[in-house]
Amino acid sequence: MGSVLAVILSIFISIIVVLVLITLHELGHFIVAKLSKTYVFEFAIGFGPKLFVIKTKETWYSVRLIPLGGYVSIASDFAEPPKGREKEFEAIPDSRKIDYAIKWKKTLFILFGPLINLFVAYILIFSVLFGVGYKPTDPNFYGQNFSTSSVAYQMIAKNEGKTPDPQLNKYIANDLQVAITGWDVTIGEKIFYLFTTSNKSDIAPTYKEISTMFNQGKSKILKYIKEIEPKDEDKILYKFSYVKLENDYSGKIIGKEITTVSAEIKNSKEVIRLWKEANQITGIAIAPPDRHFKNGGAKFGYTFVETWNQAFSLVVGIGKFFTGDFSAISGPVGIAKSSTSGGAPTTSLKASRMFYISSISANLFMLNILPFPPLDGYKFWETLVEWVTRKEVSQKTKTIIYATGAILLIGFIIVVTVKDIII
Repeated sequence: MGSVLAVILSIFISIIVVLVLITLHELGHFIVAKLSKTYVFEFAIGFGPKLFVIKTKETWYSVRLIPLGGYVSIASDFAEPPKGREKEFEAIPDSRKIDYAIKWKKTLFILFGPLINLFVAYILIFSVLFGVGYKPTDPNFYGQNFSTSSVAYQMIAKNEGKTPDPQLNKYIANDLQVAITGWDVTIGEKIFYLFTTSNKSDIAPTYKEISTMFNQGKSKILKYIKEIEPKDEDKILYKFSYVKLENDYSGKIIGKEITTVSAEIKNSKEVIRLWKEANQITGIAIAPPDRHFKNGGAKFGYTFVETWNQAFSLVVGIGKFFTGDFSAISGPVGIAKSSTSGGAPTTSLKASRMFYISSISANLFMLNILPFPPLDGYKFWETLVEWVTRKEVSQKTKTIIYATGAILLIGFIIVVTVKDIII
């Protein structure tokens, strides 16, 4: 019950976050419209019936019932004026209608909404990297965080002459600057050969590589234990290989690969039984590391890299979605589910949330520059073509294209939402 409430709360928070980001997006359009003297009928937060409205001489500011977006209503010969404002529209000169705006102003109007989202993403990422000092839980960074109660941490710490505290169940990395490169497992009489990251360079493997290695090993072990009945004499023996890292966050390896001595897992028979029942191998307990930086210059440079990576992840996700990887794209429900799964306990919660919001904002930027009708990206390319060819696309053609695109986009959103609920 608690987890259901957590998901519901996260969905609510996600909707609020998206609503705020879309409002900022529409504010970008609104600012350019006002600066270019275009006639703005309304700046609306949400859709549907009005909850309340503030009326000024020209522009009405409203909050509406359905909190799934917003819009800026601008005077145009190709759009009906708001109900009850028809006479007002008749008095508006052509110079204040969006249709007759200079093309560069129209282009700026289209792009400024998405650019606001990109700017918000950049500011949030910049604030985290220079405020907290690191990027939380980055699977593309070198090495891993450990739980101090994990088998891996216990064995490697002992090998390094440290005294692990098994009562301290938290994720750490700073006291063990190492990256796991191999895992050797023996169960009963079965020897599983060393699973490795195949790391051949002088740079440590990333968490993704390490996690892939463990997942491959776990898959083989599970397949084996499903076919056996654990015996009293069965023992689980582990060995880990690892490399030490330079303390400058460069991922450079110090010296050669080290292998721990073989150690037996306590209560091996019971552990095998639990693995079999749960259909998963537990006890390794590693997590993505936090990405730290050598200096302020490295942080500043990475801010741009991370902003672009977050934005471009939408394109990558859409590509994967249409090739069968349905987990690559999530809607509000999927985002809410993932946000409740948590990360390493010592990861800054505020930093994680700010990165979560920045990724949504960056995705909104990318979504709105994709050349798909009726999104801003399509309108930009449409305006650019009209500008270059000096020929307007007919309103009938625009209406058909926008309507078709809107239907396809809504259908895609519904499919993604249903997928998020089912999976």
